[in-house]
Amino acid sequence: MELILQKTRHPASKEHETRYNNLIGIDEQKAELLMTLQMILDKDRLNGWEKKHHKKKLSFLEKGLRLNPLIILSGEVGCGKTELAQTVGTPLARLLEMPVFTLQTPSDVRGFGLVGQLSSRITSSFTQAKSEIGKDYGILIIDEADDLASSRAQMQSHHEDKAGVNVLIKEIDAIEHSKASLAVILITNRMSSLDPAVVRRACLHLEFKRPAESDLSAIFEHILAGTEIKEKEIANLTKYAQSKKISYSYSDLLQRVAKQALLSAVARDVPFDSEVLMEVLRKTEPTPLIIDHDN
Repeated sequence: MELILQKTRHPASKEHETRYNNLIGIDEQKAELLMTLQMILDKDRLNGWEKKHHKKKLSFLEKGLRLNPLIILSGEVGCGKTELAQTVGTPLARLLEMPVFTLQTPSDVRGFGLVGQLSSRITSSFTQAKSEIGKDYGILIIDEADDLASSRAQMQSHHEDKAGVNVLIKEIDAIEHSKASLAVILITNRMSSLDPAVVRRACLHLEFKRPAESDLSAIFEHILAGTEIKEKEIANLTKYAQSKKISYSYSDLLQRVAKQALLSAVARDVPFDSEVLMEVLRKTEPTPLIIDHDN
């Protein structure tokens, strides 16, 4: 079966902008990702900055700065990694004042276990991505990257996996020396399983955790925006969420709790408020944690 990347042109629909803006509590990750992508794709920006601020060439810039095209997003499930990667192209396109294409590998990127298939499908992903963007800007998104880039030192790693990692490294290195304005985002829930050679090539690694107290308050305020909400009600929701042994993820609160509470309010023909939200919150258990033994 032919490998086909999911392609989106940014700025995309209003939905993408809304999805990006709805990523609450990860402002630092959003800002760092935007800045780094801008630097990777706009290759003239560093040269322009150097000419403006330094009459003599900076030795460190000439010899020490290698901005590899690889970014790694890691951490718990339901904390916005994939959603951010899929939607960041819209604000990035506005910053660059140019179209940005995101291209995402399918869930069956590994193929079906045939000899050489994994390597050929990785190569196909990069070849297709470079062809699709042409002279524009692009981001290749590889979700569940631990499935492709697991450490070659693992006991269970067999020849096909090792060959796939070798090809992945080769393709990432090739981008740096090509004319393609392409960044690569690897997304993983198990950072410790990634091959060290892949990790070393990342110019940015962003970690995503479940929301802390201040983030929880911001999420509940966001969910209840437009209602007559009181600070005490936000505090009660936050206190209950914090009482759980396992923290709620962002998607737990925004997808499972908030949407179900809204449906409940509509079905019962009552206002959507903190009381309805609390009812559903009490009935909803947080998703289990993914244990990464090296973290």
